[in-house]
Amino acid sequence: MAEFGVYIHAAAALGPCGDTTRTERRALTADPPPFEYKELVKRVVGVPLRQASHLVELAAIGSQLCLKRLATPAPEDTAVYVGTGLGEVRKTNSLFYQVMPPGPGLASPFDFINAANNMAAFYAAKLGNFRARNLTVTQEEFSFEWALRLAVEDLKRGRFRQALVGGVDEHAPPRLNHMRRIALAPEQIIGEGGGWLVLSRAADRAIGEIVAVEDLPPGRSPVELLNKRLAHWRQEHEPVVLLPGFRLPRDEAAALRAAFPGFALENYLDWCGCFHTAAAFGLAALLDEPPPAPRLYVHLNRRPAGHWMLVAARSWPGPRSS
Repeated sequence: MAEFGVYIHAAAALGPCGDTTRTERRALTADPPPFEYKELVKRVVGVPLRQASHLVELAAIGSQLCLKRLATPAPEDTAVYVGTGLGEVRKTNSLFYQVMPPGPGLASPFDFINAANNMAAFYAAKLGNFRARNLTVTQEEFSFEWALRLAVEDLKRGRFRQALVGGVDEHAPPRLNHMRRIALAPEQIIGEGGGWLVLSRAADRAIGEIVAVEDLPPGRSPVELLNKRLAHWRQEHEPVVLLPGFRLPRDEAAALRAAFPGFALENYLDWCGCFHTAAAFGLAALLDEPPPAPRLYVHLNRRPAGHWMLVAARSWPGPRSS
C-alpha cells in the first residue's frame, strides 16, 4: 500500500474528568459532574488563564499536552485547525442571560470576548507561539473530521510544513438543556474534552501516519464500507482496531464485530462520553500509546441523515527514524 504522506508526530487526549493518559481514565456510568480544570491548566500550560472560558481551558490543556510530546519544538509557521460542534456554550448562555430580561442588560466584557467561537483556536495558536493559518471548523458530529481533512489537504499541497489539529467540545449542564443541542439516546452519556494531533509531511520521528479521511454518501452499511477500503488501507496481517462513533447504534457496532471477528473494537466513548468531537478524543487517546507492532485504527461515524465519515490512521511502536 502506498503511504498517504501525512505523518503524526504527537497526540494527546483530554477526558471529562481531567484524564490525560489511559491509566487515569475511568469508565463512565453516568454524565460526569463538572470538572474544575484550573489546577490542570497551571500544571500543563505553566501559567493561570484567569479569564479563560471552560472551552478555552479544554483547548489549552489538550493542545499544550500534544505540543509538549513533540521531540522538537513546533515551528512558528505551524497552522492550527480546530473542530468544534458547539463552540462556546457556557459563555454564550451567560451572555444571553445578562443582556436579556430580566438580566441587568449589560454584558461582562470577558464573557462577551469569550463567547466568540474562535477563542479556543486563538488560544491554541497563542500558547504555541504560532503565526500561520488559524481555522475553526464546525460541522456537527463531523467537526473534527473536516478540520483534519482541511489540514491534510493543506499539508499535501505544501501550504504549511506542520499542522496542529484538534477537536474540542464542552458540556453545559443540566442534561435536559444540553440534549437540545446534541440529540442522544437516553442511555448515552454526555461527555466533553477533545483530542489533538501534530501532523507534517516529514516521516522522521513520526509516531504514525494518516491513512485516509473520507466522507461518503448514505445508503451503505458500515460492513460494506469497510470491506471495500481495508484492502487498500491494511498492510498484510496488520492488527485493525475499529472505533464506532456515537451515532452508530449498538446493533451496527455488534454487526461490525461479527463481520470482522479478527479485529478489535474499541468503545472509547466509555471513557469520554458523547460529544460532537469525541472522534478526536478516541483517535488521539489510542495514537498517544505506542502499540507493540504497527496497528491500523479506523474510526467511522454517521450523521442522522445517513452520510458517513471515515478516518484511518496507523500507529507505530516508536518514532520512525530516517
